[in-house]
Amino acid sequence: MRFLRTSLLCFALAAAAPAIGGSFGVSPIRIDLDRSARSSVITVTNDDERALSFQVRAMEWSQDASGRDQYAESSDLVYFPQQLQIPAKERRVVRVGYRVPAVQAEKTYRLFIEEIADEATRNLSQTGVAIVLRFGVPVFLRPLTASERGELDLSVAGGAVRALVRNTGNVHFRLNDVRIEGVGAAGQSTFETTVNGWYLLTGAERIHEAVIPPGACAATQRVRVKALSERLALRAEQPLAPDACR
Repeated sequence: MRFLRTSLLCFALAAAAPAIGGSFGVSPIRIDLDRSARSSVITVTNDDERALSFQVRAMEWSQDASGRDQYAESSDLVYFPQQLQIPAKERRVVRVGYRVPAVQAEKTYRLFIEEIADEATRNLSQTGVAIVLRFGVPVFLRPLTASERGELDLSVAGGAVRALVRNTGNVHFRLNDVRIEGVGAAGQSTFETTVNGWYLLTGAERIHEAVIPPGACAATQRVRVKALSERLALRAEQPLAPDACR
């Protein structure tokens, strides 16, 4: 994963006449640990023309009732170094492992690699503040026995399709996309929408929603939804009620 000066994925420390941080790369962009792979390394590459400094911090990663990501301080992971300086066009590695293994359910973390603004960056701004970049590498600590399962509930009301995806297994999965399609009386497609997916942690659920185009509702008799991950294909279908588009 590369972070450029013009990236919109930056972490803003201030918004008034800021100076933009450097550009760097992180590889790999996720880590999987278990009893056979107790540690791993992350390579941070400085693509900039000047030296860059970084701090590294581990956070426990969970999701709330709406599937929004939540983070909390954690000491479960062991990682080194916690701060590093990388000369221009060079790279360094961060080693990461765990203290206690997962047993019944997967443990999930994000290892945030965040640029530290230096004086040179601050001097580029009239306000003396800077925008720096950070990336949170997902770290998955797998349980003894992994079971990837999910459920898909479908509802249509007010002219919108709502697909509720629920993770009922003991490990995460990442949805590539959620495809929502209307079907007419002759089996023809009346509308089709693809909603971007994201990680869904164990026990979490998230609603993926799409609006039925007004001109397509009268010709639609059924709605189909398919949610795809690397190993799961969740499907649901239901007739469209006469008042579903009101």
